[in-house]
Amino acid sequence: MNIDKTTSLYNKVSLWILCALTLVGFVTMQVTGRDVLLGALIVSAVFHLVCSISYGQAWKAVARRSPETLPKLYLASSAFRLILAAMVMLVWCFINRGSLESIKWFAAVFIVYYVVMLVFDAIFFAKVSKNSNK
Repeated sequence: MNIDKTTSLYNKVSLWILCALTLVGFVTMQVTGRDVLLGALIVSAVFHLVCSISYGQAWKAVARRSPETLPKLYLASSAFRLILAAMVMLVWCFINRGSLESIKWFAAVFIVYYVVMLVFDAIFFAKVSKNSNK
């Protein structure tokens, strides 16, 4: 298994997915005329970009040093991302506590990003683990 190549592929594909989600969000914002989506799109894209880069680098470090602990990394990083996502949503709710519409749209957009990236991570690293066990 080529660790650098796998990390590079992960970063590339996750960036493409985030760009596609953001583009769909911008098009939706233009079609529906909901300017309230802009903040949600920016925060969601930046949050998940930072998480993806961090996750890729953490995976690379663990895969090089002790590949037998990768399952623990998958569990710990998923739990950590869930906690960070909850904190981001709470901060957004606190900042925009006067606008229920803004909170609802933010939650919807953020959850879509979260689920898509979670599914991508699960599928990507399941394939990587399967290929490395051969």
